[in-house]
Amino acid sequence: MEKQIFPILEFDASRTAKIEPSYIIKPKDVPPYCVINYFGDVIEKRLTEGQLTKVAQLFSATVTLPVYITKHNDQPVGIIQGYVGSAGAAAQLEELIALGFTRFIACGAAGTLQKGISLGGLIIPNAAIRDEGTSYHYMPPSREARCDHAVLETIATCLRKRHIPYVMGKTWTTDAFYRETEEKIALRRSEGCLCVEMETATYFAVSRFRNVAFGQILYGGDDLSGIEWDSRNYNSCKDIRSKIVDLAMEICLNL
Repeated sequence: MEKQIFPILEFDASRTAKIEPSYIIKPKDVPPYCVINYFGDVIEKRLTEGQLTKVAQLFSATVTLPVYITKHNDQPVGIIQGYVGSAGAAAQLEELIALGFTRFIACGAAGTLQKGISLGGLIIPNAAIRDEGTSYHYMPPSREARCDHAVLETIATCLRKRHIPYVMGKTWTTDAFYRETEEKIALRRSEGCLCVEMETATYFAVSRFRNVAFGQILYGGDDLSGIEWDSRNYNSCKDIRSKIVDLAMEICLNL
């Protein structure tokens, strides 16, 4: 491999790494469909109501996350709470693929960068600015990672069928949410980014590398489009989050 001026640019296209997920994770009898959910309260409520059956758990140095199976329209769907940040999200997606899942929808919240995106409004990322580190280990350096067109069509069809309004566009994936400066926000806004989050570019890169279907539904959370940051108390949207998880399951079953 040729040494580059910056290590992040030293992409290796080799399909095999020293540690493969399959060395650690053994396949389970799971459905192909899995929702990666960033709403812990939704998991807890459905677990309390007896809607979830634990089939596996994924370990890390700091947290253990159970993998559950639930039913949506009488069809089995996997569900797990997602890791925040690109590195953890990539490892989790790798391990879920090793378990046997092949079709994914992730759902979470994002900070809005453009005016007019309401609290709880749905955002469907079709591309992500790669301002994180992990995606560079899964695809050659480029400014953006993109969502598969067929997945986007499936998401849009499901939303239109249910008459659910949404916006589709670019997101900004960053590892450093305490370094979302005014100048960077302005630059990302000028590039057309609707929102900012911490995982999407990596999800797109890993799913393309592993040849699995992946899409994402975000809802407008805190607002970075004004003079001052507005949290908008976005974590209070419990009813919206539960409905988004149901929507994610429906879309996932159609991938």
